[in-house]
Amino acid sequence: MIELARACLGRFLAIQSTRRRITDASAVAVSAREAELAGMPSPVYEDDEFPQNERIEDLSSELGRDGTRLARLARTFSLSELDLMIVALLLAPELDPELERGYAFALDDFTKKRPDLRFIAQMLGGVDNDRIDEVLTRFDESAPLRRFGLISIGTGDVPSQLRTIRLADRIVAFFRGHDTVDELVRGLVRPGRAIPVDQIVMDAELVARIDRVLEDPTGRVLLVGQEGTGRSLVTEALFARAKRPVLHVDVAGIVAEGQIGERLAAALREAALRDAAVILDGSGISTTETPRPLVQAISNIGDLPFPIIFAFDAHPGWLVRGVADLVEIEVPPPTFRERLELWRRVLPNRADDADIETVASRYRFTGATIAHAARRATSAALLRSADKVTLDDLGDAARLMFSHRLGTMAQRIPTGFSWNDLVLPDDTLDGLREIVMFARYKPFLLEDWGFSSKLPYGRGVSAILSGPPGTGKTMVAQLLAKEIGYDLYRIDLSQVVNKYIGETEKNLARIFDEAEHSHAVLFFDEADSLFAKRTNVSSANDRYANLEVNYLLQRMETFDGVTLLATNLEQGLDEAFKRRVRFTVQFELPGQAERRALWRSMFPPKVPLASDIDWDLVARKFEMAGGYIKKAALRAALIAAESQRPITTEDLLVAGRHEYREMGRII
Repeated sequence: MIELARACLGRFLAIQSTRRRITDASAVAVSAREAELAGMPSPVYEDDEFPQNERIEDLSSELGRDGTRLARLARTFSLSELDLMIVALLLAPELDPELERGYAFALDDFTKKRPDLRFIAQMLGGVDNDRIDEVLTRFDESAPLRRFGLISIGTGDVPSQLRTIRLADRIVAFFRGHDTVDELVRGLVRPGRAIPVDQIVMDAELVARIDRVLEDPTGRVLLVGQEGTGRSLVTEALFARAKRPVLHVDVAGIVAEGQIGERLAAALREAALRDAAVILDGSGISTTETPRPLVQAISNIGDLPFPIIFAFDAHPGWLVRGVADLVEIEVPPPTFRERLELWRRVLPNRADDADIETVASRYRFTGATIAHAARRATSAALLRSADKVTLDDLGDAARLMFSHRLGTMAQRIPTGFSWNDLVLPDDTLDGLREIVMFARYKPFLLEDWGFSSKLPYGRGVSAILSGPPGTGKTMVAQLLAKEIGYDLYRIDLSQVVNKYIGETEKNLARIFDEAEHSHAVLFFDEADSLFAKRTNVSSANDRYANLEVNYLLQRMETFDGVTLLATNLEQGLDEAFKRRVRFTVQFELPGQAERRALWRSMFPPKVPLASDIDWDLVARKFEMAGGYIKKAALRAALIAAESQRPITTEDLLVAGRHEYREMGRII
């Protein structure tokens, strides 16, 4: 290629010298001397006899011979012979410093370090204007040299043909035999991991299907699934088995850094130079608000001769439309059995199998999240100098994985209480235990026993907690969330309900979506205000109110998480809700025996109590729910604390009478 550059430069100098019709002997001598120093032929020719084109054509035909790096570049980026000649002319001064001086001499500007478009076109075109125009078209944005970032053209307030042109640094490094990553994408690309396929925890049929589509040497595959499901991992493992190098590209990082087109082109160029397949990881990229430069850059990859795998969280419509022959494969989250296997692999002999089974059933984590949570749980156990990881360690680590964004429309309620704190009839307790049991064994029922085929929707854990005020519905919600292992969020209806049409539904959609992804228990207190019965349409207000209820009906059926609805007026709920909610637990006003137990349970162990308190008298005298009893107990403690003495029966009676008056009742 250096000889080609010398020949083309010699012809250029000859043409320029003849056109100038140099007659001054001293000027000719200087020109000849400069040309000789630069290793060029003499710039002065007589009778318009220039170096023969045959020599240039012979040299250009040798550029793309098999086995050379230039041939590999041509094959990878579909470069024409003219493209290769341009690359050769741009590369030659990088490899031979004398040619750089020769170019500067030819440009008549020794301060100019790079050639311009017109100079390269004239070097290759000679005196043939059509040939010059043909060369210039190879610098168009749609042509391979610029589309794949092999060259860069300067900007500025100069005519387009006078803009400087240079070969990309990475291409120069490639020809020098260097294997460094382009600085444009440093930190945004990484080589694939050589993981054995048998270590991938994924359905065997799905792995085999992905393997089949990856056999296409120029295949375009879209793997759609939640981040962390192993989309990239299985691809890297399959290519490693086929001994094909892989380059993983962080598309979200490229979008965040800017210069999207240039960086993506650099990443694809990097893969091409390494003869590697490419995984374009679009985790976190919005499929509805995708940056236009990203869409445009990906639309230019159609003729690259290596496999390109797109890993996205959802189906990007723009990608399906822009990439021909795209094969789509859904990668579902791991099943219960797969999660169980993943937990066992990351915690070998470090936790009881029963605890691992509980946490695998409780949290629908992906493999990446399971590995992260396991490391946190192990660290917590090491801080206690414990040999084994406990269920509490696993639960705490799992909850740290969540990134709740419900704060503006929901209030987090601390979970707590135990079954011993509940003073409820046996049938009510049985109903609550059934809810916890279903939440725990739901994956087993749906997957192992095949109930998923009978329940195409409505798989969530939902319950109505119905009863008079103060009967313990909120307390029970806290207990259920603790037993299920999720955070409890009480929905703030003032932030959800909006007077503008459609806004309430949008707020509810955000709440359900976030709760589903972050394993939060949604607690709708006073649910009858939102889940009210639909009415006959007599005005536009009725119609839009019914639309909100209709949306809630549909979303409740598709919600796969846990929903608790507390209401004092079950009859105010729409009948369709009752039919779609899996459990209904009735809370009745406590009887005398329950009230006696409630009075006693309200005082912590440290509270001084008189030994002769008549608990039966207090329970018999005041027919109150647990919430009111709690208020009265605190009032009695305040009376005794003021006198610095133990709480007596009289304190309880005084407090009970005060509470009765506030309730509007007379004793």
